[in-house]
Amino acid sequence: MSNAALRRVYSRDLVDALTARQHTEVVVGIPASRRGRGVQLLSDIAGFDCADVASADQDFDAHAGSHMAVSLPVSGAPVRVTLVGLGAGEIGAGELFEAALGAGARGNVVSLLALELPEMPEALGAVAQGHAIGSWRYQRDSGSDAPAQSVTVVCDDPHAADEVLLRASTVARATSWVRQLVETPPNALRPLAFAQAVADFAAELAPGAVLVETWDEDVLTKHGFGGTLGVGAGSAEPSLVLALQVPGDGPLTALAGKGITFDSGGVNLKRDAHELSWMKTDMAGAASVAAAVIAAAALGATGPITAVLPVAENMPGGGALRPGDVLTHPRGRTTEVVDTDCEGRLVLADALEWLAAQNPARIVDVGTLTDSGGVGTAFWGCWGTSADLTTEVIEAGRRGFDRGWALPLHHTYAAQLTSRVADIANAPVSVTDSGQLAATYLHSFVGSVPWVHIDNGSAAWLVEPAYPWPAGPTGTPVRALIELLAPSA
Repeated sequence: MSNAALRRVYSRDLVDALTARQHTEVVVGIPASRRGRGVQLLSDIAGFDCADVASADQDFDAHAGSHMAVSLPVSGAPVRVTLVGLGAGEIGAGELFEAALGAGARGNVVSLLALELPEMPEALGAVAQGHAIGSWRYQRDSGSDAPAQSVTVVCDDPHAADEVLLRASTVARATSWVRQLVETPPNALRPLAFAQAVADFAAELAPGAVLVETWDEDVLTKHGFGGTLGVGAGSAEPSLVLALQVPGDGPLTALAGKGITFDSGGVNLKRDAHELSWMKTDMAGAASVAAAVIAAAALGATGPITAVLPVAENMPGGGALRPGDVLTHPRGRTTEVVDTDCEGRLVLADALEWLAAQNPARIVDVGTLTDSGGVGTAFWGCWGTSADLTTEVIEAGRRGFDRGWALPLHHTYAAQLTSRVADIANAPVSVTDSGQLAATYLHSFVGSVPWVHIDNGSAAWLVEPAYPWPAGPTGTPVRALIELLAPSA
């Protein structure tokens, strides 16, 4: 959960709040173009002494990601002020989001002041959402919450800001829930525990708005989910599928998410011990889809929305999937298993083929399959069959401060996945696997339905910090999906 409670005050109330010692720190975002005027902006509002202000921020260069903490007096009492650099050039909502997220991630910041925001309707939400997401800390005991931080956003019309802050809080809670699950040790989040976590979050954030069903292995056999059953066959834990529905009229939006709660690689055991140590994160796609559907319902999305989330462990037990095995998916399409460590696409193939038979208007799937097509940690990669849907997904990511990059889906890739014993192979034999090949494989299961595949493998978990994120889980692409299902504008 997010550790931050969002609220808003009139600008004139800030002095009373500070002098009453209700807050211990003020964070001010400063564009590089306004260097030398940073804390000066506080003088008229909070009564800081101009001489103290001038000496505090003259040497602050305000480049993106920079920060400087000073102590300034107000009404005779010291107040900690942190200047946060917004960088040079045009300052947009994305820069504000990143600066606020970085401020929240650095420590126990308890008051956020957004001053002189650009004239844009999304600025207030960007600051509030960024700081609330940045304040997340992993909770070892899921039954207890850390002390809540208070985030105060100063604005001229707080009543008009209520809707913006409600949305920011909902998105932050969804993002923090995903991060909490992704960080959870794999022995504490096996498939049944994952299913319970989703059901609990739906009841908490959107009570009565999302129908959550769990399909056990008998139902999976009935529906022909051979990929999911095959991947989970080496684990002592049963596999399952979570089906989420938001009822409504009109065109159906369908989503799928990869939910591998631990990926050993199976019989093709991962050779990199370091990579193996964070394979608890391989359910980030399913967690993001679940959180997005639930948050969208909480924000009033009317549906219809259906999400199918195959959840399994990929383990090398005695019944494990073998290279050379052939699996059958819901509509009869078959896959030759070349590499058991390319398991995510096998479970997604089940979900996609089943969803395509439900006559949806569009399908979006998410999975940590590869390195996201080589786009690095700042983006998730995506491939699609519809230029319009791909653009819509990328634009949703822009609005949600959750950046994606469209990559080519070319017919020539299919030649690398041919099989003599099945309709398709799950991995190439003669070349290195890639995000493009994973997308090509999944493409064969959606028929003519407009479809986008999101690979969040490079961005859902960071081995090292990457501004503005600390190392660890990011929650991506949950904010993009929320914007897709329940647009803010």
